[in-house]
Amino acid sequence: MRIAYPFAMRRPLVLALLFVAVVVAVVDGCSCSDPVAPDEGEGEGDAGEGEGEGDVGEGEGEGDIEPASPCFVIVVGDNLPGAVASRVTELLVTRTLGDDVVVLDADATLPEFCAAGSRLLAFGHSSISHGLLPADDVAAAGPEGYVLRSFVDVDGRFDAIAVDGNAATRATPSPGGAAYGSYALLEELGFAFLHPLAPTLPDALPTTLPTLDVTSSPRWPVRNIHLHTMHPLELTDLLNGWGPDGVDDEAGWQQMRPEWSRFLEWEVANGQNEVEWVLLEADSWAAFAQSTTRQQRLTGLVDDCHAWGISCGIDVPIALQQQHTFRLIHDVGDRAVEFAQLRERTAWLMDAGFDFLSTENGSTEFTNPGAANMLAWMNELTRFLDEERGGRQARIKIHCSTGQVADGFVDRATGEPLNFNFLPTYADARLGVMPHTVQMYGLDDPAPTYGNDDFAAMHGFLQTEAGRRSVIWHPETAYWVSVDVDVPLFLPVYAERRVADLQLLADDEDAGRMGRDDLVGSHIDGQSIFSSGWEWGYWLNDVVAARAAWDPFHGQTTSTGAMRAILRPLSRALGAAGPAVVDEVVSLAAAQHDVLVKGIVDGDAPDDVVRNNGFAYLAGVEAFDDLNDVAADAGLHAPVTQPDKLGLVEMRNPLHAAPRFSGVVDRLLAEMLRIHADAAVDLDTLIVADGPATPLFREIADGVDVTRLRAAQVQGLYTYVDNLLDLDPAQRTTALAAARAALDDAAAVIERREAAYRVPVARIASWRENPTAYDFTYLWTAHSQYFWWRDEGKAVDAPRSPCYQNIINPADVAVGEGGVNDAARLLNELLDGGFLDAAGGCLAAPQDEPQYPQDGLRSRP
Repeated sequence: MRIAYPFAMRRPLVLALLFVAVVVAVVDGCSCSDPVAPDEGEGEGDAGEGEGEGDVGEGEGEGDIEPASPCFVIVVGDNLPGAVASRVTELLVTRTLGDDVVVLDADATLPEFCAAGSRLLAFGHSSISHGLLPADDVAAAGPEGYVLRSFVDVDGRFDAIAVDGNAATRATPSPGGAAYGSYALLEELGFAFLHPLAPTLPDALPTTLPTLDVTSSPRWPVRNIHLHTMHPLELTDLLNGWGPDGVDDEAGWQQMRPEWSRFLEWEVANGQNEVEWVLLEADSWAAFAQSTTRQQRLTGLVDDCHAWGISCGIDVPIALQQQHTFRLIHDVGDRAVEFAQLRERTAWLMDAGFDFLSTENGSTEFTNPGAANMLAWMNELTRFLDEERGGRQARIKIHCSTGQVADGFVDRATGEPLNFNFLPTYADARLGVMPHTVQMYGLDDPAPTYGNDDFAAMHGFLQTEAGRRSVIWHPETAYWVSVDVDVPLFLPVYAERRVADLQLLADDEDAGRMGRDDLVGSHIDGQSIFSSGWEWGYWLNDVVAARAAWDPFHGQTTSTGAMRAILRPLSRALGAAGPAVVDEVVSLAAAQHDVLVKGIVDGDAPDDVVRNNGFAYLAGVEAFDDLNDVAADAGLHAPVTQPDKLGLVEMRNPLHAAPRFSGVVDRLLAEMLRIHADAAVDLDTLIVADGPATPLFREIADGVDVTRLRAAQVQGLYTYVDNLLDLDPAQRTTALAAARAALDDAAAVIERREAAYRVPVARIASWRENPTAYDFTYLWTAHSQYFWWRDEGKAVDAPRSPCYQNIINPADVAVGEGGVNDAARLLNELLDGGFLDAAGGCLAAPQDEPQYPQDGLRSRP
């Protein structure tokens, strides 16, 4: 393999080429001279005005390509972000083994020394692409759109593909259509960008270029990923300025930073143009929280965003204090002092270079500081960012909790007291809103969670605000803590529901159903995906949701049909079995929607999905889920954050509320097990037929299998408790043995998956100190099978306290470190072992990592 760079290169590309030179020498054992990168701006290595001499370095002919040989030519346009230009070149050069590679700059002409049979790829705007793609065709693609087209026998010597695109019309950064089209072309050549930290790379490029004629543009201008770093996820440490060993671990922080570039590449490849994350702080590291060192690290992350063309935002609540959030206002009571804090802390963040700021309503998701206070703060934040920080935008999350009203404000549509979460409807029109729903539920689904029956009110708020202000739809693709990703469960229904939501919103816009006659045809601005972890196949949900914001295929196909089209890169990445695997995943998503969301069994839907939906029984349940459920049953206003179910302990009460187990819940549990068992068998059959599974295929199969085993465990435990009451020893013994076998079998699946995690297991599946309010990282509960063991203990031992096996520090999660949290820990220690021991378990988490099985729980065989 020989590489020539006949034209002066820009510095971002030079860095990639230096790396490539080393790779090439190692992989190919190349005997030719290594390319020498020219100094920026000095023109060393130029071949004049495109005369094709191929000189590199000091003009001594190093890397010359012999005349009349076929070439592989890469043209790098001048409208690609620097990181995109470098990465595209790197990926292609390292996959063209055995070819003569020529890398041309934007002003180059076709090299004369390339013979017939050469191949040409032109990325972005260049002299060569301009000669292939008419400017009018590119312009017609619209903002951020691109044209991708193949050509045969160009100049009598080249088969070629050219891609070019348009910039965004908005002020904040965007990779631009040329960048999006470049990654679309890479996918046509065999690359796939599915897991955000682990792209799938082909062994080599195809020898024949594909035939392409694609024009594509995004449906919505804002396509954002919200990394919910209140949770201890893959990138939580990095994005909060922590290294693996804490705030002083600069070297460790730098070592993780390449993962940020892989994520930003994933954003471009999947059509996104924004990212944001939640910034945290705590008393134990207060000196670092607003330090120059941390600000410099944040600035570096923002610079990385901009190198890829990505707009970079930060989520910092105004006064919401749960889960170690970095708040703009700490001291409340004097308006001048409040505003001064808000401006000072906001300015510190904006000095790191952030393009926009998102914030949160309320003092927690479930409490508020008073409507007048909250409205004054959001208006001042909006004004300050726009008028004093260069026109930057403020956005605010619209939570889906219930039971709060904004005193003194009425709902304009109904005249009733205003839901406090909808208070931003009265705010400065420059404040954007982000209506938020939770879990997999779609806008038109029953959604018995967070005190809701469904999300119709959120849909109505979104429709009302569209046209008044910026509106960004904010759904989830995973839910942590204690519902799905951390059990773990494989739930492609999330992906299908996100497509269905966007199709519904697109239909709203096109039909003019936006809530008011004067807003007919008004559009929302886009989508921000609430992302909470990527292992166990949750990257699939993010890929589908992200790409649906580019094109939801509304009016063309169903949500499952759109999901199948969106997963075409996955299908190709899985090889011969790919189409069948994608069909299996899409079919499972549809079946999960029926059974887990709607409670449909054998075509029959329940009259009421409350306690009659499969999701409630598969989900993990921790102590405070049970405690809040008890409080809600007692008529207290408690934040119940997942769907209710017939409880394993509750079943022992002969007067328990509906539903009954026999004939109701047992049919639902059997149907859940059936759909996942059928999918697991189908995938195993494909693996046997196709040979060794690719890593992505194996991950999907493992995810389906562990969900099957969770369904088997749940069915066994419920059958055991039911027959315990019916005094049927044989069925009881069989059912408990099946539940325990499912737990033990799942342990082997989890161990296999942990060996394939994309970051160290210790970072995401351990009990350790981290920036969040939790003593463990997001997959520790999966690693320990905490939810499985807790459910078995509840079925067998019927613990009297809802705080059985608690692992959460409620004071730390709710109000942060300090006096309340310390007092709770002390009280827990005082009550330990006494009459009120069960109550003490509600106050604090254990000091040390729990081990499972524990005393009182069985040992594994």
